[in-house]
Amino acid sequence: MKMTPRASKSKIHWLVVFATLCALGAWIIPEVHRAADETLTYFPAKLSVLKRKPRAIHISGVDFQSDLIRERTQVLARQMVYVCKQRSDDVIFAFQFGVVGKGRRREDHIFSLCGNSTTPTRVFANAVVIGSSEDFILCAEDHGGMMREVRRHSGVSIKAIDILTWEPMEYDVDDVKEACVVQHAIDVLESTWV
Repeated sequence: MKMTPRASKSKIHWLVVFATLCALGAWIIPEVHRAADETLTYFPAKLSVLKRKPRAIHISGVDFQSDLIRERTQVLARQMVYVCKQRSDDVIFAFQFGVVGKGRRREDHIFSLCGNSTTPTRVFANAVVIGSSEDFILCAEDHGGMMREVRRHSGVSIKAIDILTWEPMEYDVDDVKEACVVQHAIDVLESTWV
């Protein structure tokens, strides 16, 4: 069977399409692998990590303006909310998330105040105590198996960034247990708890 010029052009067309798809696939595959490699994983609390953890890094004004930083941080926040629902922890920290095999954890000044059936989980960044009650309580605190009793204010007000809404806000904590958790979380992120 002899090929006509039209049939020959048709085969060349399909070869060009095939070569284009192969080139596109070769370009996309490394991006897919890179995205899969960067998937964050939750690591339960360990005292050894807490002892060597540097002070957490605050979200800067430049970072706050970046859509890319907002998107990445909100992905982390949604993972933190998910972990809160799966576990019975009162608080989850950003440094408990990292990429498997990379040996690097998130260093952001972010914690998730885990909710319950009546209160939603909140995710705060750059939290700073801006006011506190005059009354004190004794808080039983734990991180990575290390228990401590710490004297804390029975109520505090914090200024922070609500990561889920990406808005600066102030939050008043009147519940004594929650006041213990919030003050404990800030101390852990500031590396002053251990």
